[in-house]
Amino acid sequence: MNLKISLHRRACGMALLLGGVAANGLCAVPGRQDAAVLMISIDGLHPSYVLDADRRGVRLPILGRLVEQGAYATQVLNVNPTVTYPNHTSLVTGALPQQHGIYTNTVFDPTGQEQGAWNWYGAQITAPTLWDLAKAQGMTTASVLWPVSVGQASIDYNVPEYWRNKRPYDHYLMEAVSSPHGFLQSVNQATGEHYHASGDGLALDEKSTNVAIAMIERGKPQLLTVHLVALDGAQHEHGPLNQDSIPVLEKVDAMVGRIIDATRKAHPQATIAIVSDHGFLPVTTQLNLNAALSAAGLIELSTNSVPKVTSWKAYAWNSGGSSSVVLKNPNDTETRAKVQQILATLAADPANGIDSVLSGAEALAAGGLPQAAFVVDCRSGFAMGQGLKGDVLTSNGKTTGTHGYLNHHPEMSSAFFVIGPGISAGKNLGKIDIRSIAPTLANELHLQIPGATQPMLPIRD
Repeated sequence: MNLKISLHRRACGMALLLGGVAANGLCAVPGRQDAAVLMISIDGLHPSYVLDADRRGVRLPILGRLVEQGAYATQVLNVNPTVTYPNHTSLVTGALPQQHGIYTNTVFDPTGQEQGAWNWYGAQITAPTLWDLAKAQGMTTASVLWPVSVGQASIDYNVPEYWRNKRPYDHYLMEAVSSPHGFLQSVNQATGEHYHASGDGLALDEKSTNVAIAMIERGKPQLLTVHLVALDGAQHEHGPLNQDSIPVLEKVDAMVGRIIDATRKAHPQATIAIVSDHGFLPVTTQLNLNAALSAAGLIELSTNSVPKVTSWKAYAWNSGGSSSVVLKNPNDTETRAKVQQILATLAADPANGIDSVLSGAEALAAGGLPQAAFVVDCRSGFAMGQGLKGDVLTSNGKTTGTHGYLNHHPEMSSAFFVIGPGISAGKNLGKIDIRSIAPTLANELHLQIPGATQPMLPIRD
């Protein structure tokens, strides 16, 4: 566990024993045992999918009811890049990646030594989380498939997002990393299905729903975070919400209703929040930046039939619609100038689909990796490709979808819908910052997030 967070928690525990409040502010507002929060993230949910459901021909009785009975945002400005792991971490910390430490989904690893590792582990988060705050006040916490939560000590019931190869044998891995020990095995036995991160998003969401309900029935957690992924997978395959993914969203809506019903039985006065991490743009063409860098001699490849990076001076680390270009030696002015010229030449031709190229401090401020020299952002129809040599532009042959573009693209907006005791019905919050969600939900638990930079949302009149 991060030392800073551990010290915060220790201070809170002592304050509770003494009947007081920790001086560092982590426990500045004592938690209340009758408070409860359920936060469900629907990966890839753009707010318009719900707010314009009738026009789109989408039947969403559960999510539609949240709009009628609670407060909602028309747009949530998420953090860059607009991918799952940084934004889910902002949802539980109220912080930017520069504060919470999760800059993208995957571990920067040009030569493949980590074999495709993601930022899975709760110990990688460098800011206090909602789970930390609630646990420090003696509340029961739970989480299902939430990114960056493996081994998170503040979660009592935890089935984290984790995998080896997303095949059935992975259920042993999931049972090993879940807590409390034996809980997931018992759910698997009760449902007759093994839980693992399969490629079938709806099947996984159904299992996650069953796991969440089991957590509610057994532990009655006062903070439960749930991540549903089927909508994201459908849009990656078929493009932004369309006839292929609408049925998926409608089924997810029903699952959300089941989790809400179980929560209301355990905590009739619970606050229910539906959130997301990003929207989607259509993709027909990939821009292979590393192929351009390789052609310029800045990346050396093996001679295998499937080439691998053997050495590099500059490398583009992709996040869907954008990429951080990193120099192995930040002081290599010759390589920097060469990369800058390559990117300028590519950006000058509209056929390459580049929306913007940022450098230096501007690239870092836009959410680039801490070591990034440049950030390249695509426009609609284009996304970053994985090609290491050959054509700089390649075609899908069909329309797919992705995210990870910079957050000024309105299609990347994420969602926020919330209902609960006293929350204003039908209240339009307009455009909000994703960092406001964590302090708002912390307040519903009568807690405060130390160092929050965004105010709580005015969800009550």
